[in-house]
Amino acid sequence: MRYSANLNVIIKALEKASLHISRDFIEIENLQSNPVSSNKFTNACYNRVKKVLIDDFAKVRPNYNLIFADGSDVMVTKDSEYSLLINIIDGIENLTRSCADFTISIALIYHNNNDKKTESIAVAIYKVIGGELFYSEKGFGAYLNNRRLRVSKRSGDNVIVACDDQEIKLNQKNQLRSYGSKTLEIAYLASARIEKIILKNNDIKFIEPFFLLVREAGGKISYQDNLIIISNS
Repeated sequence: MRYSANLNVIIKALEKASLHISRDFIEIENLQSNPVSSNKFTNACYNRVKKVLIDDFAKVRPNYNLIFADGSDVMVTKDSEYSLLINIIDGIENLTRSCADFTISIALIYHNNNDKKTESIAVAIYKVIGGELFYSEKGFGAYLNNRRLRVSKRSGDNVIVACDDQEIKLNQKNQLRSYGSKTLEIAYLASARIEKIILKNNDIKFIEPFFLLVREAGGKISYQDNLIIISNS
């Protein structure tokens, strides 16, 4: 896929930041017998990656606001048309335990200052360990390392559901998974590895923009009471 300049900038930044995590992951593996050291090293890794991304975007997209999932923002101007929503390490507990199920994820948000609406127009989710880059742009489909993605056609009882909430799990008859990384679950649904994600509709501010990947892969998002159902059909 030939992608836009904006998505190219995002992907280059992810690849640069991932170099630090790849090196640190090996050291974290060696620290598993000492949880204190493992946590300390993981936090240092997190901060390094954050600094790399801030410095990189300050150079190539100085007019874009940066919004981080940890609650810290770098606001250039209130009226900026574009923001980058950045989840520095989604699944940081997994990284701390040297589990590969974590991502660096970035979504490009467009702000229409006329009607005050916002929309996600490009996303990239990078599973660092394994080198899997999931990305999409609005209207141009979803991809994994240049391969076009479509959601699974499995249905009935032969589906895998990603869900963290214990109360919801009690009412499910399908195979259940919990990956500890919401953006990774979104990427897995878009790439036909799972068929459904169930989320509580309470705090999805930093997750909802990444639904674009699922939509572009042919999936659906439905809002039911206090739940969000992301599925292949």
